[in-house]
Amino acid sequence: MTVCKYIFIFVGCKEEPFFMFKKLRYTLFQLYESIAFAFESVTVNKMRTFLSLLGITIGIFAIISVYTAIDTLERYVRNNIEAISKSALQIGKWPWGPEQGESEYKWWKFMNRPEITEVELEELLELTPNIKESAVEISFNRTLKHGNNSYRPDAVIGATEDYRSVRANTEIISGRYFTPFEFEKGVNSAIIGSTIAEELFQRVDPIGREIKIGNRKAEVIGVFKKEGQSMIGASWDNQVFIPLNFAKQMTTFRWSSPQIYVVGDGNIPIAEFKDIIKANMRQIRRLSPTSEDNFAVNDVGTVTKQLDSIFDVIKLAGGIIGIFSILVGGFGVANIMFVSVRERTAQIGIQKALGARSYTILAQFTFEAVLLSVVGGIVGLFLIWIMTLIVSSVLNFEVLLTFKNIAIGLGISSVVGAVSGIFPAWAAATMDPVRAMSRT
Repeated sequence: MTVCKYIFIFVGCKEEPFFMFKKLRYTLFQLYESIAFAFESVTVNKMRTFLSLLGITIGIFAIISVYTAIDTLERYVRNNIEAISKSALQIGKWPWGPEQGESEYKWWKFMNRPEITEVELEELLELTPNIKESAVEISFNRTLKHGNNSYRPDAVIGATEDYRSVRANTEIISGRYFTPFEFEKGVNSAIIGSTIAEELFQRVDPIGREIKIGNRKAEVIGVFKKEGQSMIGASWDNQVFIPLNFAKQMTTFRWSSPQIYVVGDGNIPIAEFKDIIKANMRQIRRLSPTSEDNFAVNDVGTVTKQLDSIFDVIKLAGGIIGIFSILVGGFGVANIMFVSVRERTAQIGIQKALGARSYTILAQFTFEAVLLSVVGGIVGLFLIWIMTLIVSSVLNFEVLLTFKNIAIGLGISSVVGAVSGIFPAWAAATMDPVRAMSRT
């Protein structure tokens, strides 16, 4: 014991180990009693507990449901944009957002721009040795038929061979992809979306069967993997993919929203590659140095940056709305806790008369407020989880309650409980025991 005593004195402890352990044991026992009192108060006063839970539950439900909706929207928008390879550039007449330095999308100006042509792609390939892969895409619409069944898809996509390399979500779940020969000769083959397969063929395997695209017959050689609903544009579930040379037999190239996709060789940054493509396109179209671009070069990175700023604003607005809801719940908890302190004034006086420290009373009521808030937050998160299951099943649209939002909900409810309970707890901890007992 003497050796231990000198060790403790050496490290700065003025008390012997026995007394320190005794004090620690006493402190832990006091905290245990505080927690036990809190649980007892919560279980005994059921109406008060229900009212406290209700306010926090509504607040957490409001704020986390907003964040869940925003996260779901953001995830789907990003997934749709990233359907194009992150290393690919899209060249067309329409930009994906307002031009640099502009806040307004001037569609009337973009509408008068000339369409992209295949000849321009050939010239671009000659001028740009950094291009590793390229593809041309056109889109139009025709009614699909098989037997007595008909379906109007979102679009019929005609493209060249490397198109699959610049699209990130062209996964085929059944059948196969086109061969180079089928692309070159424009063979009447088609890959269809999962929704189209369900509508036209019901439960029959569509592979090898024939459909009519407008007045043209085509053999189904593949079915795309189901993607689900798209929040911008169309998903592959409702589209048909055919070789470009086959598509030209059904539509005029210039009136079918032609677009070019190019992928760099990776030797230069995407921003520098984009500048080279712009300069070469201006040369191809013989634009003077003072003339504006009459084409658009779009990339995923630019849109992602725009999305970051947009969703930051949306999240801020959603957070402000949710804060007001959680504040109402916090005031409700504080009010209930003040009532609890008033009802238990005599009990507090007896505890202090028997030797309970002020911090014990403070911990007791603070823990009770935190417990109420956390349980209310858990109930609110449970309701949100039920809501996500209902929305996902009814709308066929995946909504997820992420771990991040669960942590935010529990964190907010804990903080609100601590802040709401500290003032009533302080009022209880600073009571004079004699006056408190005289109120029995």
